[in-house]
Amino acid sequence: MQSAQLANSSIKANVSSQGVSSFCSSGLNERYRVTQSSVFYYPDAKTTMRKAQAEVVETDVVLDIGCGIKPMNYYRPRLHIMVEPWSEYSDILAQRNLGDKSVMILKLGALEALRALEANSVDSVFLLDVIEHLEKDVGFAVLAEIDRVCRRQAVIFTPLGFMPQHMEEGEKDGWGLSGAEMQEHKSGWLPADFGEGWEFHVCETFHAESYNGEALEKVFGAFFAIRNYSKTDKGVVREISDIRRPLPSEIKLSETEAELAAKTSQLQGIQEMLANEREAYRKLRSNFVVRVLSRLKIIA
Repeated sequence: MQSAQLANSSIKANVSSQGVSSFCSSGLNERYRVTQSSVFYYPDAKTTMRKAQAEVVETDVVLDIGCGIKPMNYYRPRLHIMVEPWSEYSDILAQRNLGDKSVMILKLGALEALRALEANSVDSVFLLDVIEHLEKDVGFAVLAEIDRVCRRQAVIFTPLGFMPQHMEEGEKDGWGLSGAEMQEHKSGWLPADFGEGWEFHVCETFHAESYNGEALEKVFGAFFAIRNYSKTDKGVVREISDIRRPLPSEIKLSETEAELAAKTSQLQGIQEMLANEREAYRKLRSNFVVRVLSRLKIIA
């Protein structure tokens, strides 16, 4: 369950009177059975990732389902609940986040974790490269549970249609670990599977390589499905304490900012001192000229 990693092109489905024909002459909306206003098409993976990232809303409580060893990294929530059933992956997550009380790791399956939560209990739900690893009926149940527990935004990333992915027993996964059996693709998804209320960001040429970097015989598409919930129908979002442990990079940034502030203050002091010296020199020179001219009786 390897998470899609985040990367503004103006190329997208034209929702004006021209429809999508300017970019999608093949009638993709009809093919995927989605409305014109809910789907956006992009020519490449990089643009798709960038445009989808721009739609992500930063929230406090995140449920990150099937994150493997690479949780979503759009932002750092105040509480990051990482759901990962594979022991090797969850152990790595636990080690990396040791001592960080803002991270909670649940060694559970997607449906099991969702059903354990109260309604409207999390702000955001992420399933990045996850739902295709579930049987289709389980996936539909997961979508229903997401609608129940999520109060702000749900973000799903998956191949466009069924993309075969099979690993032999004992084969290493894309991270060089032993989770090959977790990487099997069991279902294919299209925007039409999601129902009303979702927005889709689609690229038909997203996957040109396999999980291990080998060229695929056929290029596969992928899409983001994003749903935003309003506060009125999902309850009021409560503020929670910030218990995030600073990352090493954040500590270094804070130290660098403090050093920069000290240097800036020092520079300002030097500039003030030079300004004072220049003013004193101006006054001294002015007084000297006045005295000379007075002695020469040029001025009274």
